Amino acid sequence: MGNPGKLEKGVAARPIDTLASVKFAFAVVVVIAVACVAGTMLPQGADVAAYLHKHPEAGGQMALLGTLGLTHVFYSWWFTGLLCVLAASVAVCSARRFATAQRTTGFARGRALGSMLTHISILLILAGGVIRGVWGEKGYIEFHEGDTKAQFIVEGKERPLPFALHLAKFEIETYAAKPVKRDDDPDQLLVAWPEKNLKAALPIKLNVEQQFADFRIKILRYVPDFSIDMSTREVTSRSNEPRNPAILVAVAGPNYQNHHWLFARFPDFVMPTKDGHASPDRKSGLQMVYENHATAKRQRIEGPIKSFRSTLDVIQGDNAVVQAKTIEVNSPFSYKGYTFYQSGYNPDDLSYTSLQVVKDPGVPVVYAGFSLMIVGLFVVFYLNPWLNARRKNPHPDLLPCTTRERGISSPRLRGEDQGEGFAGRRA
Repeated sequence: MGNPGKLEKGVAARPIDTLASVKFAFAVVVVIAVACVAGTMLPQGADVAAYLHKHPEAGGQMALLGTLGLTHVFYSWWFTGLLCVLAASVAVCSARRFATAQRTTGFARGRALGSMLTHISILLILAGGVIRGVWGEKGYIEFHEGDTKAQFIVEGKERPLPFALHLAKFEIETYAAKPVKRDDDPDQLLVAWPEKNLKAALPIKLNVEQQFADFRIKILRYVPDFSIDMSTREVTSRSNEPRNPAILVAVAGPNYQNHHWLFARFPDFVMPTKDGHASPDRKSGLQMVYENHATAKRQRIEGPIKSFRSTLDVIQGDNAVVQAKTIEVNSPFSYKGYTFYQSGYNPDDLSYTSLQVVKDPGVPVVYAGFSLMIVGLFVVFYLNPWLNARRKNPHPDLLPCTTRERGISSPRLRGEDQGEGFAGRRA
Protein backbone atom coordinates (compact mmCIF):
# COMPACT_ATOMS: atom_id res chain seq x y z
CA MET A 1 0.00 0.00 0.00
CA GLY A 2 1.09 3.51 -0.71
CA ASN A 3 1.71 6.18 1.86
CA PRO A 4 -1.69 7.84 2.69
CA GLY A 5 -0.04 11.06 3.86
CA LYS A 6 1.90 11.37 0.66
CA LEU A 7 -1.25 10.66 -1.40
CA GLU A 8 -3.24 13.35 0.45
CA LYS A 9 -0.40 15.79 -0.06
CA GLY A 10 -0.38 15.05 -3.80
CA VAL A 11 -4.13 15.55 -4.10
CA ALA A 12 -3.90 18.87 -2.24
CA ALA A 13 -1.05 20.02 -4.46
CA ARG A 14 -2.99 19.52 -7.71
CA PRO A 15 -5.01 22.80 -7.52
CA ILE A 16 -1.82 24.65 -6.63
CA ASP A 17 -0.01 23.11 -9.58
CA THR A 18 -2.92 24.06 -11.86
CA LEU A 19 -2.82 27.69 -10.70
CA ALA A 20 0.95 27.76 -11.21
CA SER A 21 0.61 26.44 -14.77
CA VAL A 22 1.50 28.92 -17.51
CA LYS A 23 -1.05 27.29 -19.82
CA PHE A 24 -3.82 27.78 -17.27
CA ALA A 25 -2.90 31.44 -16.72
CA PHE A 26 -2.79 32.02 -20.49
CA ALA A 27 -6.26 30.46 -20.90
CA VAL A 28 -7.69 32.76 -18.19
CA VAL A 29 -6.09 35.80 -19.88
CA VAL A 30 -7.68 34.81 -23.21
CA VAL A 31 -11.14 34.52 -21.59
CA ILE A 32 -10.70 37.94 -19.92
CA ALA A 33 -9.62 39.45 -23.25
CA VAL A 34 -12.72 38.05 -24.98
CA ALA A 35 -14.91 39.48 -22.19
CA CYS A 36 -13.25 42.89 -22.60
CA VAL A 37 -13.93 42.82 -26.35
CA ALA A 38 -17.59 41.93 -25.67
CA GLY A 39 -17.86 44.74 -23.13
CA THR A 40 -16.44 47.19 -25.65
CA MET A 41 -18.63 46.17 -28.58
CA LEU A 42 -21.96 45.61 -26.77
CA PRO A 43 -24.00 48.47 -25.22
CA GLN A 44 -23.22 48.80 -21.53
CA GLY A 45 -25.19 50.33 -18.66
CA ALA A 46 -27.06 53.49 -19.62
CA ASP A 47 -26.15 52.98 -23.29
CA VAL A 48 -28.63 50.09 -23.43
CA ALA A 49 -31.60 52.47 -23.11
CA ALA A 50 -30.25 54.69 -25.88
CA TYR A 51 -29.67 51.66 -28.11
CA LEU A 52 -33.23 50.39 -27.51
CA HIS A 53 -34.59 53.84 -28.29
CA LYS A 54 -32.95 53.65 -31.72
CA HIS A 55 -33.59 49.92 -32.22
CA PRO A 56 -36.78 48.95 -30.35
CA GLU A 57 -36.90 45.63 -32.19
CA ALA A 58 -33.77 44.52 -30.29
CA GLY A 59 -35.57 44.39 -26.93
CA GLY A 60 -35.52 40.59 -26.70
CA GLN A 61 -31.83 40.37 -27.56
CA MET A 62 -30.90 43.04 -24.98
CA ALA A 63 -32.96 41.20 -22.35
CA LEU A 64 -31.05 37.98 -23.05
CA LEU A 65 -27.69 39.77 -22.95
CA GLY A 66 -28.70 41.40 -19.68
CA THR A 67 -29.56 38.01 -18.18
CA LEU A 68 -26.12 36.72 -19.19
CA GLY A 69 -24.47 39.75 -17.65
CA LEU A 70 -23.15 41.04 -20.98
CA THR A 71 -24.72 44.50 -20.67
CA HIS A 72 -22.60 45.32 -17.59
CA VAL A 73 -19.53 43.16 -18.18
CA PHE A 74 -16.98 45.03 -16.09
CA TYR A 75 -19.27 45.10 -13.03
CA SER A 76 -20.56 41.52 -13.32
CA TRP A 77 -19.79 38.80 -10.76
CA TRP A 78 -18.28 36.44 -13.34
CA PHE A 79 -15.82 39.06 -14.64
CA THR A 80 -14.76 39.81 -11.07
CA GLY A 81 -14.36 36.05 -10.55
CA LEU A 82 -12.08 35.77 -13.59
CA LEU A 83 -9.89 38.55 -12.19
CA CYS A 84 -9.72 36.72 -8.85
CA VAL A 85 -8.69 33.46 -10.55
CA LEU A 86 -5.95 35.21 -12.53
CA ALA A 87 -4.78 36.98 -9.36
CA ALA A 88 -4.60 33.61 -7.57
CA SER A 89 -2.51 32.17 -10.43
CA VAL A 90 -0.10 35.12 -10.33
CA ALA A 91 0.10 34.89 -6.53
CA VAL A 92 1.02 31.19 -6.62
CA CYS A 93 3.68 31.80 -9.27
CA SER A 94 5.06 34.72 -7.25
CA ALA A 95 5.17 32.64 -4.06
CA ARG A 96 7.10 29.86 -5.80
CA ARG A 97 9.52 32.31 -7.36
CA PHE A 98 10.06 33.98 -3.99
CA ALA A 99 10.74 30.57 -2.39
CA THR A 100 13.28 29.82 -5.13
CA ALA A 101 14.95 33.19 -4.63
CA GLN A 102 15.23 32.52 -0.89
CA ARG A 103 17.33 29.43 -1.61
CA THR A 104 19.78 31.38 -3.77
CA THR A 105 22.41 33.88 -2.74
CA GLY A 106 24.32 36.76 -4.19
CA PHE A 107 23.61 38.01 -7.67
CA ALA A 108 21.00 35.33 -8.44
CA ARG A 109 18.82 36.59 -5.61
CA GLY A 110 19.20 40.17 -6.83
CA ARG A 111 18.10 39.17 -10.31
CA ALA A 112 14.78 37.88 -8.88
CA LEU A 113 13.92 41.32 -7.48
CA GLY A 114 12.68 42.76 -10.79
CA SER A 115 10.57 39.71 -11.52
CA MET A 116 9.01 39.84 -8.04
CA LEU A 117 8.17 43.55 -8.38
CA THR A 118 6.53 42.89 -11.75
CA HIS A 119 4.43 40.04 -10.32
CA ILE A 120 3.34 42.19 -7.37
CA SER A 121 2.38 45.02 -9.73
CA ILE A 122 0.13 42.66 -11.71
CA LEU A 123 -1.52 41.59 -8.46
CA LEU A 124 -2.18 45.24 -7.55
CA ILE A 125 -3.73 45.93 -10.96
CA LEU A 126 -5.98 42.89 -10.68
CA ALA A 127 -6.89 43.88 -7.10
CA GLY A 128 -7.93 47.29 -8.38
CA GLY A 129 -10.20 45.62 -10.94
CA VAL A 130 -11.78 43.43 -8.25
CA ILE A 131 -12.36 46.45 -5.99
CA ARG A 132 -14.05 48.24 -8.87
CA GLY A 133 -16.30 45.26 -9.59
CA VAL A 134 -17.35 44.84 -5.94
CA TRP A 135 -17.53 48.41 -4.63
CA GLY A 136 -17.58 50.49 -7.80
CA GLU A 137 -20.71 52.18 -9.19
CA LYS A 138 -21.58 53.47 -12.64
CA GLY A 139 -24.76 55.35 -13.52
CA TYR A 140 -26.10 58.62 -14.87
CA ILE A 141 -27.88 61.84 -13.97
CA GLU A 142 -30.40 63.60 -16.19
CA PHE A 143 -30.68 67.37 -15.80
CA HIS A 144 -32.62 70.31 -17.08
CA GLU A 145 -31.08 73.73 -16.71
CA GLY A 146 -31.77 74.88 -13.16
CA ASP A 147 -32.29 71.38 -11.71
CA THR A 148 -30.63 70.20 -8.51
CA LYS A 149 -30.00 66.49 -7.99
CA ALA A 150 -28.64 64.59 -4.99
CA GLN A 151 -28.94 61.10 -6.48
CA PHE A 152 -28.06 59.21 -9.66
CA ILE A 153 -29.50 56.19 -11.46
CA VAL A 154 -27.74 52.79 -11.46
CA GLU A 155 -29.50 50.03 -13.42
CA GLY A 156 -32.88 51.71 -12.94
CA LYS A 157 -32.43 52.31 -9.19
CA GLU A 158 -31.63 55.59 -7.44
CA ARG A 159 -28.38 55.85 -5.48
CA PRO A 160 -27.77 58.80 -3.14
CA LEU A 161 -24.86 61.20 -3.51
CA PRO A 162 -23.10 62.62 -0.42
CA PHE A 163 -23.66 66.08 -1.94
CA ALA A 164 -25.99 67.78 -4.42
CA LEU A 165 -25.29 69.01 -7.95
CA HIS A 166 -26.99 72.06 -9.47
CA LEU A 167 -26.94 72.50 -13.25
CA ALA A 168 -26.39 76.25 -13.43
CA LYS A 169 -25.96 76.39 -17.19
CA PHE A 170 -25.88 74.14 -20.24
CA GLU A 171 -24.28 75.47 -23.41
CA ILE A 172 -23.97 74.14 -26.94
CA GLU A 173 -21.35 75.43 -29.34
CA THR A 174 -21.75 75.05 -33.08
CA TYR A 175 -19.52 75.62 -36.08
CA ALA A 176 -21.96 78.26 -37.37
CA ALA A 177 -21.37 81.95 -36.76
CA LYS A 178 -24.87 82.52 -35.33
CA PRO A 179 -25.05 81.99 -31.56
CA VAL A 180 -27.54 79.95 -29.61
CA LYS A 181 -30.68 81.79 -28.55
CA ARG A 182 -30.01 83.78 -25.40
CA ASP A 183 -31.75 82.97 -22.15
CA ASP A 184 -33.06 86.53 -21.80
CA ASP A 185 -35.04 86.38 -25.09
CA PRO A 186 -38.75 86.76 -24.29
CA ASP A 187 -41.25 83.92 -24.51
CA GLN A 188 -43.77 84.23 -27.32
CA LEU A 189 -46.80 82.64 -28.91
CA LEU A 190 -46.33 81.90 -32.59
CA VAL A 191 -49.64 82.06 -34.46
CA ALA A 192 -50.22 81.15 -38.11
CA TRP A 193 -53.33 81.05 -40.32
CA PRO A 194 -52.23 79.11 -43.42
CA GLU A 195 -55.55 79.66 -45.19
CA LYS A 196 -54.99 83.44 -45.19
CA ASN A 197 -51.18 83.21 -45.31
CA LEU A 198 -50.91 85.17 -42.05
CA LYS A 199 -48.30 84.82 -39.29
CA ALA A 200 -47.58 86.66 -36.04
CA ALA A 201 -45.47 86.38 -32.88
CA LEU A 202 -47.48 87.47 -29.84
CA PRO A 203 -45.79 88.24 -26.52
CA ILE A 204 -46.74 86.19 -23.49
CA LYS A 205 -48.99 88.52 -21.47
CA LEU A 206 -51.39 87.07 -18.95
CA ASN A 207 -55.06 88.13 -19.19
CA VAL A 208 -54.36 90.59 -22.00
CA GLU A 209 -56.50 90.20 -25.09
CA GLN A 210 -54.52 90.38 -28.35
CA GLN A 211 -55.99 90.62 -31.82
CA PHE A 212 -54.92 88.38 -34.69
CA ALA A 213 -56.97 88.76 -37.87
CA ASP A 214 -60.57 87.90 -36.93
CA PHE A 215 -59.56 86.19 -33.68
CA ARG A 216 -59.11 87.45 -30.14
CA ILE A 217 -56.42 85.56 -28.23
CA LYS A 218 -55.91 85.73 -24.48
CA ILE A 219 -53.38 83.83 -22.36
CA LEU A 220 -55.18 82.92 -19.15
CA ARG A 221 -52.54 81.00 -17.22
CA TYR A 222 -48.85 79.99 -17.18
CA VAL A 223 -47.58 76.81 -15.48
CA PRO A 224 -43.79 76.18 -15.32
CA ASP A 225 -43.99 72.43 -14.60
CA PHE A 226 -47.32 71.10 -15.85
CA SER A 227 -49.12 68.37 -13.93
CA ILE A 228 -52.75 67.28 -14.06
CA ASP A 229 -54.97 65.16 -11.84
CA MET A 230 -56.73 62.91 -14.33
CA SER A 231 -59.68 62.31 -12.01
CA THR A 232 -60.49 65.95 -11.25
CA ARG A 233 -58.77 67.49 -14.30
CA GLU A 234 -57.15 70.03 -11.98
CA VAL A 235 -53.86 71.48 -13.26
CA THR A 236 -51.00 72.22 -10.88
CA SER A 237 -47.25 72.83 -11.11
CA ARG A 238 -44.85 70.23 -9.70
CA SER A 239 -42.10 72.82 -9.20
CA ASN A 240 -41.05 76.35 -10.03
CA GLU A 241 -38.48 75.12 -12.55
CA PRO A 242 -39.45 75.33 -16.27
CA ARG A 243 -39.33 71.57 -16.78
CA ASN A 244 -42.63 71.32 -18.64
CA PRO A 245 -43.85 74.88 -19.27
CA ALA A 246 -47.39 75.28 -20.54
CA ILE A 247 -49.90 78.10 -21.15
CA LEU A 248 -53.70 78.13 -21.17
CA VAL A 249 -54.91 79.96 -24.28
CA ALA A 250 -58.43 81.23 -24.95
CA VAL A 251 -59.31 81.81 -28.60
CA ALA A 252 -62.51 83.58 -29.69
CA GLY A 253 -63.60 84.36 -33.22
CA PRO A 254 -66.56 84.24 -35.60
CA ASN A 255 -68.64 81.26 -34.54
CA TYR A 256 -65.66 79.82 -32.66
CA GLN A 257 -64.53 79.70 -29.05
CA ASN A 258 -62.13 77.36 -27.29
CA HIS A 259 -59.76 77.00 -24.35
CA HIS A 260 -56.76 74.67 -24.57
CA TRP A 261 -53.29 74.08 -23.18
CA LEU A 262 -50.14 74.54 -25.26
CA PHE A 263 -46.85 72.89 -24.25
CA ALA A 264 -43.44 74.31 -25.09
CA ARG A 265 -41.72 70.92 -25.10
CA PHE A 266 -44.52 69.18 -27.00
CA PRO A 267 -45.67 71.62 -29.70
CA ASP A 268 -47.80 69.01 -31.49
CA PHE A 269 -49.87 68.19 -28.41
CA VAL A 270 -52.97 70.29 -27.62
CA MET A 271 -55.15 69.48 -24.62
CA PRO A 272 -58.63 71.04 -24.21
CA THR A 273 -59.66 72.03 -20.71
CA LYS A 274 -62.63 70.60 -18.86
CA ASP A 275 -64.62 73.78 -19.52
CA GLY A 276 -63.25 74.41 -22.98
CA HIS A 277 -65.33 73.57 -26.03
CA ALA A 278 -64.86 73.61 -29.80
CA SER A 279 -67.52 73.94 -32.42
CA PRO A 280 -67.79 70.54 -34.12
CA ASP A 281 -68.83 72.00 -37.45
CA ARG A 282 -66.17 74.62 -37.79
CA LYS A 283 -62.44 74.64 -37.09
CA SER A 284 -60.52 77.81 -36.52
CA GLY A 285 -57.70 76.84 -38.90
CA LEU A 286 -55.18 78.47 -36.56
CA GLN A 287 -51.78 76.94 -35.79
CA MET A 288 -50.19 77.99 -32.50
CA VAL A 289 -46.83 77.14 -30.96
CA TYR A 290 -45.71 78.21 -27.49
CA GLU A 291 -42.03 79.18 -27.72
CA ASN A 292 -40.36 79.21 -24.32
CA HIS A 293 -36.81 80.55 -23.97
CA ALA A 294 -35.71 77.29 -22.27
CA THR A 295 -37.01 75.12 -25.10
CA ALA A 296 -36.58 77.27 -28.22
CA LYS A 297 -32.81 76.95 -28.50
CA ARG A 298 -33.02 74.29 -31.17
CA GLN A 299 -34.60 76.66 -33.68
CA ARG A 300 -31.71 79.12 -33.24
CA ILE A 301 -28.91 76.59 -33.82
CA GLU A 302 -27.48 76.40 -37.31
CA GLY A 303 -24.75 74.07 -38.48
CA PRO A 304 -23.25 70.96 -36.86
CA ILE A 305 -22.68 70.93 -33.10
CA LYS A 306 -19.04 71.42 -32.12
CA SER A 307 -19.18 70.77 -28.37
CA PHE A 308 -21.45 71.01 -25.36
CA ARG A 309 -20.67 71.79 -21.74
CA SER A 310 -22.32 71.94 -18.33
CA THR A 311 -21.60 74.36 -15.51
CA LEU A 312 -22.15 72.55 -12.19
CA ASP A 313 -22.37 73.85 -8.63
CA VAL A 314 -21.54 71.43 -5.81
CA ILE A 315 -23.91 72.06 -2.89
CA GLN A 316 -23.36 70.84 0.65
CA GLY A 317 -24.68 71.72 4.08
CA ASP A 318 -27.12 74.63 4.16
CA ASN A 319 -27.38 74.94 0.38
CA ALA A 320 -23.87 76.35 0.27
CA VAL A 321 -21.99 76.18 -3.03
CA VAL A 322 -18.59 74.70 -2.15
CA GLN A 323 -17.27 74.37 -5.70
CA ALA A 324 -18.19 75.29 -9.27
CA LYS A 325 -16.90 73.45 -12.32
CA THR A 326 -17.56 73.45 -16.06
CA ILE A 327 -17.24 70.02 -17.67
CA GLU A 328 -17.35 68.94 -21.29
CA VAL A 329 -16.51 65.88 -23.35
CA ASN A 330 -13.03 64.53 -22.42
CA SER A 331 -12.86 67.00 -19.51
CA PRO A 332 -14.55 65.33 -16.51
CA PHE A 333 -14.96 66.57 -12.96
CA SER A 334 -14.13 64.59 -9.80
CA TYR A 335 -15.34 65.24 -6.28
CA LYS A 336 -15.21 62.99 -3.18
CA GLY A 337 -14.55 59.79 -5.13
CA TYR A 338 -17.17 60.44 -7.84
CA THR A 339 -16.27 61.40 -11.40
CA PHE A 340 -18.77 63.12 -13.69
CA TYR A 341 -18.48 62.90 -17.48
CA GLN A 342 -20.44 64.97 -20.00
CA SER A 343 -22.29 62.28 -21.94
CA GLY A 344 -25.22 63.62 -23.95
CA TYR A 345 -27.91 66.10 -24.87
CA ASN A 346 -31.36 66.08 -26.44
CA PRO A 347 -31.58 67.68 -29.91
CA ASP A 348 -35.27 68.38 -29.27
CA ASP A 349 -34.71 69.91 -25.83
CA LEU A 350 -31.45 71.78 -25.55
CA SER A 351 -31.94 72.69 -21.90
CA TYR A 352 -31.46 68.98 -21.12
CA THR A 353 -28.21 67.12 -20.59
CA SER A 354 -27.06 63.82 -19.12
CA LEU A 355 -23.94 63.10 -17.10
CA GLN A 356 -22.27 59.76 -16.55
CA VAL A 357 -21.39 59.10 -12.91
CA VAL A 358 -18.54 56.75 -12.00
CA LYS A 359 -17.33 55.76 -8.55
CA ASP A 360 -14.19 53.59 -8.77
CA PRO A 361 -12.31 53.14 -5.47
CA GLY A 362 -9.88 50.78 -7.21
CA VAL A 363 -8.21 53.51 -9.27
CA PRO A 364 -5.46 54.36 -6.69
CA VAL A 365 -4.61 50.66 -6.40
CA VAL A 366 -4.37 50.33 -10.19
CA TYR A 367 -2.14 53.41 -10.42
CA ALA A 368 0.11 51.98 -7.69
CA GLY A 369 0.32 48.72 -9.67
CA PHE A 370 1.37 50.46 -12.88
CA SER A 371 3.97 52.53 -11.00
CA LEU A 372 5.43 49.39 -9.44
CA MET A 373 5.42 47.67 -12.84
CA ILE A 374 7.53 50.48 -14.30
CA VAL A 375 10.04 50.00 -11.45
CA GLY A 376 10.08 46.22 -11.94
CA LEU A 377 10.60 46.46 -15.71
CA PHE A 378 13.40 48.99 -15.16
CA VAL A 379 15.12 46.54 -12.82
CA VAL A 380 14.70 43.62 -15.27
CA PHE A 381 15.77 45.35 -18.49
CA TYR A 382 18.24 48.00 -17.29
CA LEU A 383 19.49 47.53 -13.74
CA ASN A 384 20.13 43.75 -13.88
CA PRO A 385 22.09 43.87 -17.19
CA TRP A 386 24.19 46.74 -15.83
CA LEU A 387 24.93 44.83 -12.60
CA ASN A 388 25.74 41.70 -14.61
CA ALA A 389 28.23 43.62 -16.73
CA ARG A 390 29.91 45.04 -13.63
CA ARG A 391 30.11 41.56 -12.06
CA LYS A 392 31.95 40.19 -15.10
CA ASN A 393 34.22 43.25 -15.33
CA PRO A 394 34.70 44.76 -11.85
CA HIS A 395 37.02 47.47 -13.29
CA PRO A 396 35.23 48.82 -16.34
CA ASP A 397 37.62 51.75 -16.64
CA LEU A 398 40.52 49.35 -17.38
CA LEU A 399 39.64 48.39 -20.93
CA PRO A 400 41.60 45.61 -22.72
CA CYS A 401 44.56 46.85 -24.79
CA THR A 402 47.40 45.36 -26.84
CA THR A 403 50.84 44.70 -25.45
CA ARG A 404 52.35 47.47 -27.57
CA GLU A 405 49.73 49.91 -26.09
CA ARG A 406 50.96 48.87 -22.64
CA GLY A 407 54.60 49.45 -23.73
CA ILE A 408 55.62 45.78 -23.30
CA SER A 409 57.09 43.76 -26.17
CA SER A 410 56.39 40.12 -26.58
CA PRO A 411 59.20 37.61 -26.10
CA ARG A 412 59.11 36.78 -29.79
CA LEU A 413 59.50 40.40 -30.74
CA ARG A 414 62.21 40.87 -28.13
CA GLY A 415 64.07 37.85 -29.52
CA GLU A 416 63.86 39.17 -33.06
CA ASP A 417 65.11 42.51 -31.91
CA GLN A 418 67.91 40.91 -29.98
CA GLY A 419 68.81 38.63 -32.90
CA GLU A 420 68.95 41.54 -35.23
CA GLY A 421 71.15 43.30 -32.69
CA PHE A 422 73.51 40.33 -32.38
CA ALA A 423 73.66 39.96 -36.10
CA GLY A 424 74.49 43.58 -36.44
CA ARG A 425 77.19 43.28 -33.84
CA ARG A 426 78.57 40.17 -35.48
CA ALA A 427 78.66 42.00 -38.76
